[in-house]
Amino acid sequence: MIGKHFWFNNELRPVAEAVVPADDINFAYGFGVYETLKIRKGLLYFKDLHVDRLLHSARVIGLEHRYQADDLSFALDELCRINSLDNANVKMLLIGAEHAEDSSLYIMALAPFFPPRTSYRDGVHTITFQAERPFPEAKSLSMLTSTIAFRSARRAGAYDALLVDRDGFVREGTRTNLFYCDMASKKLIYTPPCSAVLDGVTRRTVIEALNEDGIQVVERSLHSRELNKFCGLFLTSTSSKIIPIASVDSHQVPGSSLTRGAGKVYNDYLERYRESIERTAR
Repeated sequence: MIGKHFWFNNELRPVAEAVVPADDINFAYGFGVYETLKIRKGLLYFKDLHVDRLLHSARVIGLEHRYQADDLSFALDELCRINSLDNANVKMLLIGAEHAEDSSLYIMALAPFFPPRTSYRDGVHTITFQAERPFPEAKSLSMLTSTIAFRSARRAGAYDALLVDRDGFVREGTRTNLFYCDMASKKLIYTPPCSAVLDGVTRRTVIEALNEDGIQVVERSLHSRELNKFCGLFLTSTSSKIIPIASVDSHQVPGSSLTRGAGKVYNDYLERYRESIERTAR
């Protein structure tokens, strides 16, 4: 945790008070949802989208609480202001309780994560892992599946694990979304359906950026048997933006000019977003 303050329920508090009661069964059992936002050069990106998705995740798992979108937006602004954050990740945790009025909200600033520059140039190694997240449309605290898969990836020297469901379909990474294209396509990229994965904020904004650039993105399930038929696989997340995949297990993934250009398309999109926010603030 970075900065001198975090947000708890309806107020700023010193970081030294950022504790969770040992008998909080809702926290211990993962009855909660979370979001991770990023601040880069003092700008908090896509605040409204993250707030909306936190509330959506809560609805998906039946977590009743006392917070409105405006409450969360205000809390995020106050945390960033009091800590004078420039480059950081910001995590929101909404923990359920038996009664909505007893729900808990934690918001804290964390050190940002920046993948090595070589990852963007050369791509990363990934593995497949037979598993699927419960309630895939929710960003819940039930992270055991993702944690085991991610640790397996790290032991294999991989950047992430691609979760493969019981029917053999590749869904998503442990904390990333997946995109891919076929060998012949010039203006078409695929991604697994949002009904089977977490509809990440970066996933959404990457799709919007690509569409604005004239590249169509189509939701399509990807079976693990098909991996050798496609090229230009890449992962998306809040911290890493777009990371190309160089290999999956022992399979080398062919590159694609279409997906190699996606990184620049998205960076340009983020710059336009920054400019629009700065114009509005003037």
